[in-house]
Amino acid sequence: MTRLGNNHANHESNGENTMSTISVKTLTTDPSPNQSLNRLDQSQVDAYNRDGLLLVPGLFHNVEIDLLKQLTQIDPTIEHGIGGPLDSHGNASEFFAFSGVPDDLLGAFVRVERLVKTSQDLLAGQDIYHWHTKLSFKPPGTKACWDWHQDYGSWYKEGALYPNSLTAMIAVDPVNQENGCVEIIRGSHLCGRIDHIPVGHSMGADPLWVEWLLERNDLVLCEMTPGDCVFFHSNALHSSGPNLTDHPRTVLQVSYNAVDSAPPDNSLSFASHRFEPLTTIPDTALLSHNWGETVDVKA
Repeated sequence: MTRLGNNHANHESNGENTMSTISVKTLTTDPSPNQSLNRLDQSQVDAYNRDGLLLVPGLFHNVEIDLLKQLTQIDPTIEHGIGGPLDSHGNASEFFAFSGVPDDLLGAFVRVERLVKTSQDLLAGQDIYHWHTKLSFKPPGTKACWDWHQDYGSWYKEGALYPNSLTAMIAVDPVNQENGCVEIIRGSHLCGRIDHIPVGHSMGADPLWVEWLLERNDLVLCEMTPGDCVFFHSNALHSSGPNLTDHPRTVLQVSYNAVDSAPPDNSLSFASHRFEPLTTIPDTALLSHNWGETVDVKA
């Protein structure tokens, strides 16, 4: 299968619809002057509900991101745990994934107040828990892509009852089109769950649906600087291309599910995604290493 992506920019359908490629930065909504540091205002929530994604620039400080980057370079658990499926052309992706919440820096990012609160705001104030987290790596020159898919396309089969879930994608390295940034079809989350079928060596969203949506909706390039975070809906169609540069592209993807959407307790095959209470830590904990202190994140 040919990967549908930037080559579809300005593609016309029946002379009526034109798809354009835009940067996620053009969709950024300025917060209100009185907005709390860790809460979104209604215009930002409305933008997320309309587009299926929201960029929050500079959600994490450079020092915090540097700690995370150093961890990815020295932690043997991460090094030996990297793996991933093949894309449609047979190229292997590279990521380190975990569920549960470890008592370390990675777990601290999952539990940090600003990330949890923002995710709650975007999920209508629902109680949430950690679904899973991935450190996604694209080394220099890698050919591996992520074919078009919805996260809920697989999460549904893993026991998530409803698509009340999202992913917070944090840039560890500079992320751009050349090194394989995530691309999202704007508004595609409103289509509901699309069938995922075999696509070459992989599984992906039905290519016909992808083409229809690309003819009608903007293709959003999630280009970010380290510390930026894009939140996107679990039904948002997304993909990413190869890293054509001489520099690595690393992102941390933290996924949350609403407690009401958790797999049933008797679903033994989905044990890794069952609800576990999420104990949140204050924003200062990332730098102080005080990961035992907790805060109340009720809306």
